[in-house]
Amino acid sequence: MKNMATVVGDIAQSLIALFKGLVVASVFAAILFAVPWNGLDGTMALVSKFLNGGLTGLLTLLLLASWMK
Repeated sequence: MKNMATVVGDIAQSLIALFKGLVVASVFAAILFAVPWNGLDGTMALVSKFLNGGLTGLLTLLLLASWMK
């Protein structure tokens, strides 16, 4: 039982960390782009800017993703 509680706690902690990261990314994207407050559209626009930037955009996206840890 103790092991199961640990597993459930770890899963909950991971989901909360993922949710917080998505909230921060959506706020960041909404600040960067002049879009109505729709975090998903702003985040998709941010990622597409990196991906359309070629190798430089991809390396920048990987660098930012490594800093999130």
